[in-house]
Amino acid sequence: MNRPTARLGLAGVTPWGRRAYEYLAFFGLRADQLQGTVLDCGAGPSSFTAEMTRAGVDVRAVDPGYRLSIPAMRRLLAAAERQIGQALATERDRFVWDFYGDIDGLLAARRQAADRFFSDYPQGRATGRYICGELPRLPFPTSRFDLALCSHLLFLYSRELDLDFHLSALSELTRVAVEVRVFPMISLDGTPSPHVDACRQFLERRNVRVAIEPVPFEFQRGAAHVFRAWRPAESRPIRRDGTT
Repeated sequence: MNRPTARLGLAGVTPWGRRAYEYLAFFGLRADQLQGTVLDCGAGPSSFTAEMTRAGVDVRAVDPGYRLSIPAMRRLLAAAERQIGQALATERDRFVWDFYGDIDGLLAARRQAADRFFSDYPQGRATGRYICGELPRLPFPTSRFDLALCSHLLFLYSRELDLDFHLSALSELTRVAVEVRVFPMISLDGTPSPHVDACRQFLERRNVRVAIEPVPFEFQRGAAHVFRAWRPAESRPIRRDGTT
């Protein structure tokens, strides 16, 4: 299987950081729901960990790209911005612009995320907040986290990451975290991921509950649901009203 070996722009996986407010929207969360320990898996240059740490949340970010130097990460991000900016300009109608307004608004959010990430990264890397690691084998003990978030990797890269990888990755995520959320559930080409049903059945056979729920976010057309999985023997999931 030819799969990406790092999140930061290696083997076809584009580095594209996101802000905390974006995470809360597309994962269907509120900041006051983030109790316990949280993992951002495949975090790349997102600023979720930096912002939530400042808000008092216990967050860790894991990504294989953290083996790279800061200058190397910045170069990859600059190349990604040029590439994606050009693509968005020619394929604007494939996206819903209510959340960002326009391409400039989207790119501004990405630059803000990168600025916050790089401001936090040196200290966070030294203190263990940013960890080099990758799916499908994560460097954490079982049930280390209450909640694991994985954005814009699983399902999105359905052509690059085959079903076996998805099953192994979700098995690992549900090992290290009581609850897992994955967004989006469509592929890069805008079609529903062919792996969703098989992943759901696989997890349910392992006594992991799965729910697909609407979220107040849609950028790729049709990408307005989050994939949630949790182990009910250990904890109840976070409900949409914020209770557990």
